[in-house]
Amino acid sequence: MESTTKKLTKLPTSPGVYFFKDKAGQIIYIGKAGNLRNRVKSYFQKGAKFSSAAKVKMLTEIADVEILKTDSEIEALIKESELIKKHKPKFNVLMRDSKNYLFVGFTQEEYPKIILTHQPIRNLKLEIRNYVGPFTDGTAVRKTLHLLRGIFPYCTCKQKHQTKCLNGYMGRCLIFCCLKSTDLARASDRALMLKEYRQNMKAIKAVLSGRSQILLKGLKKEIKTEIKNQNFERAQELKKQIINMDEVLKHAHVLTDKQELSPAIFKDDQPDFRLLGLKSNPQRIETYDISNIHGQEAVGSMVVFELQPDGSYCPNKSQYRKFKIKTVIGANDPAMMAEVVTRRFTHSEWSLPQLIIIDGGRGQLNAALAALGRRKIKTVSLAKRLEEIYLPERPEPVLAQKFGQSLKHLFQAIRDEAHRFAISYHRKLHRQKTLTR
Repeated sequence: MESTTKKLTKLPTSPGVYFFKDKAGQIIYIGKAGNLRNRVKSYFQKGAKFSSAAKVKMLTEIADVEILKTDSEIEALIKESELIKKHKPKFNVLMRDSKNYLFVGFTQEEYPKIILTHQPIRNLKLEIRNYVGPFTDGTAVRKTLHLLRGIFPYCTCKQKHQTKCLNGYMGRCLIFCCLKSTDLARASDRALMLKEYRQNMKAIKAVLSGRSQILLKGLKKEIKTEIKNQNFERAQELKKQIINMDEVLKHAHVLTDKQELSPAIFKDDQPDFRLLGLKSNPQRIETYDISNIHGQEAVGSMVVFELQPDGSYCPNKSQYRKFKIKTVIGANDPAMMAEVVTRRFTHSEWSLPQLIIIDGGRGQLNAALAALGRRKIKTVSLAKRLEEIYLPERPEPVLAQKFGQSLKHLFQAIRDEAHRFAISYHRKLHRQKTLTR
């Protein structure tokens, strides 16, 4: 156990899946975590309390710990379920009847619904086509479904309606799936509607089953087909689904919009800012992000992280600011970024940052630099697709990992927080607009 204890201090703070093994090297338990180090260490803390006798027994058998890092908490959630089914660790099996374990079921109705249950075999009242699971974190499953429903709408209404339901207005169901009238569309149109609905259900099942890459390939192929058939509106919808899926699967902090960032994430391995040309660690870091869908309800966000006495960086939420885009029409992220930066620096009463991180690529960085004018503030941008850092003095981007893991993880965490803050404001404006129509 001594070697295991040493290993705990070296675990990463990233999301992932952890494996407990016994002396024979057999996997006895699989779990997932948003912060691997904190989660695994919690099992071995003095005075730790466990809800089941099985977990207490498990602790006496742990001889080794292994991990598998993932890009996000959602990926960790899905990977954990996939690996539990593959390895069937004995303590996961013993705890399977626990209320902490959740299965996602798909009903056999014309327009299938999604149900959540702790014990699928006993759900005899419902005709379930199949289940996905088990998942060990019910809250995370519900949040994941909430996010996926925004991309692949489905029905949750218990009864049919004469008029469009609220979820239909908000784009969270396809409307026709819960309308009473059958005369709203021709038979051919209804067939297409049903096909689209069932494709959405298949997509959700694919993501929860760990087959998101196969799904993405299928969507890209379908886009080409729709363009060939000149169905440009449908092709645009599919493209938006791909973009939104990438957002959900890649961002580490999407599971909980209100989650608190832990300073411990940035404390243990302090980043070296000299790699960016800074002589010392910045006291204040500001990050700007833009959120919109085709220019609609466009907003910008500013989040602030400040250096602490122990060398860590903590978010200062009292300094966060949000901007409703006023001067840009249409989808033009660089122009929107320029507006946000310009408006931010009209506030001379706000403390100045020593480092600015822009969410985006070269276009967003150049727009921000132009808005900054002669202000000599170190400014870089971080592009999501390949996690590349753009620097003003270099024509080509540099992979973030070349600046060291600690700096890369700090930048990603701050960027993701700016994204979370921006998209929550964007969604609020979108809901308000939808409800006032």
